[in-house]
Amino acid sequence: MGKRIIRVAALQEKTMPRSSVKEKLARTLKLIEKASKDGCKIILAGELCTSDYDRVYDKKDVTLFPEAESIPGPCTDAVGKLTKKYGNYVIFPMFEKAAPGIYYNAAATIGPDGTVVSNYRKTQVAGVQVLEKLYFRAGNDFKVVETGFEPRARFGTIICHDRRYPETSRILAMLGAEMMFCPTAAPGYAGGVHWDIVNTARAVDTGMFCVYSNRVGDEGTKKYFGESMIINPHGQVIAHGKKEENTFIAADCDLALVDEARIAVPTLRDMRQDFWMKYYAKPTYDALL
Repeated sequence: MGKRIIRVAALQEKTMPRSSVKEKLARTLKLIEKASKDGCKIILAGELCTSDYDRVYDKKDVTLFPEAESIPGPCTDAVGKLTKKYGNYVIFPMFEKAAPGIYYNAAATIGPDGTVVSNYRKTQVAGVQVLEKLYFRAGNDFKVVETGFEPRARFGTIICHDRRYPETSRILAMLGAEMMFCPTAAPGYAGGVHWDIVNTARAVDTGMFCVYSNRVGDEGTKKYFGESMIINPHGQVIAHGKKEENTFIAADCDLALVDEARIAVPTLRDMRQDFWMKYYAKPTYDALL
């Protein structure tokens, strides 16, 4: 089985509470350039990397909305200058303004020509402790991008809370993804088994490489723990960010392992969507009681 190797990275960005979008963007661009010089061909930044996430936990803060930008827009244009320079892809998560009153927790993928080639909008908008639903609409689409260069890696994106729903990563796998990238802004309560086991399970569930970024440091009363990770299709952690600040983790990923893992544990082959749908079609789980 021939090797199909691609080097990927996840940024682990230090929080910059109450700083501007411009200042946070400058921090992220520096890390993107470092990872690009390291040979990384797909680079993942952190969830809402140009925003303070702790402000989404309390009562609705209307002063947060002016930070949102269109996609494409000034931030993605700035990232595009780097992807064009280095011939790679960057997944850039940000607060998106799609139309007046319509906002998303989004992750734009900027390609080697410097343009936005895909834009994922978080489908499972979080309502667990955090109050995302006061800010963001839910997205309604999953997309898979194929790199324009060998090894023609196929990858997709989900965002943070999405990972708690196995269906999100499974849909990407069904659409042909070999790699799943998941930017997060996960504070203390989301650590431990909520982090390690859930992240590993998504890789094992689907036989994909799974790449997770997380911010690190304090924002208000929230403490973000970092621990960004890259997991191979067998569920092995092959890169880990620990508590490091303003750095990136990287790994050379052999996509031949995707086929190997899916042969060993053929969960996608044996899926019973036809059977499950009679339960999914119910409006809520209490209808099953």
